[in-house]
Amino acid sequence: MYGNRPGLKTFSLVILWAVFPAAWGVSPGEQIRPQFPRASTSECFSEEPVSRQSGLFAHTVYMTTTENGLKFPDLKGRRIIPHASVPEGVTGPDGNLWVYFVNGIRGRHGIFAARRRWDERWETIGCVRLDGKFDGNAVDPDIVRLPDGRYRLYYYRGRFIDPGPPPPPQEPHPIYSAVSVDGLNFSVEGIVFSEPGVTDPSVVQLPGGTWLMALAAPQGVIFASSPDGLSFQATGVELPPNGIPELAVLPNGQLTLYLRQVYFSYDGGGSWVVQPDITIPGHSMSSLAALPTGGFAFFWVELENS
Repeated sequence: MYGNRPGLKTFSLVILWAVFPAAWGVSPGEQIRPQFPRASTSECFSEEPVSRQSGLFAHTVYMTTTENGLKFPDLKGRRIIPHASVPEGVTGPDGNLWVYFVNGIRGRHGIFAARRRWDERWETIGCVRLDGKFDGNAVDPDIVRLPDGRYRLYYYRGRFIDPGPPPPPQEPHPIYSAVSVDGLNFSVEGIVFSEPGVTDPSVVQLPGGTWLMALAAPQGVIFASSPDGLSFQATGVELPPNGIPELAVLPNGQLTLYLRQVYFSYDGGGSWVVQPDITIPGHSMSSLAALPTGGFAFFWVELENS
């Protein structure tokens, strides 16, 4: 999506006043909408130099559903968030479906979060804060739910809003991780992987405990592994250029990679086999997220002029 690139993760916080609505004078059929901290306009401001604007204003996030992550009855989906790119879905701390995305509106470059409301509409909650601040250089969000209920965010930190020329192609691209309880305020853990040209991390924990990361790179899709999810080393496995990677471990344990096509790995990411009979919506920048009610949501990006 940026520069030289082409764009389950599955403890909801218990909100007592939502569990006992009668105690708060709410009728049994009425939905209570949990409140979340919202970033002010000044906190969420960052703007790319005109010479390096990414064109994300024309990106729109779409969503459809799938029972098993492999069959998609509706390939057209629904338009949910305009002027947004690189979506990443997850169940939020309120138990609703959330999407993290890179904002394409001028002056808002960086990672934001939106959630699906009780009436099925989507609303932007605010921007992601890293160590208390909004960072317009942080992009490509990928979220993993940790066993203790926290959220771990993996992201690429580039030089998008800094003045001066862009970094040279041979400069290593740092991939960071950060953790959060509320899904908006993250504490940065540090760099977990770095290699020239890499973007768009996608991370899963395999059934045996090992962590696997897929990344877009100039030569295609590359992979890195880690024993703890905090320090990754390249595995040497590569796939030809074919979109922005999205990793998922399906309920049956199948390790799956979504690109423009679907790939299976039967050896923990050591090799990949394309599944030509599976058709997925969109062409790139996708995300698979477990739905609170069962099944999955599948997100992707389309280019639009409005």
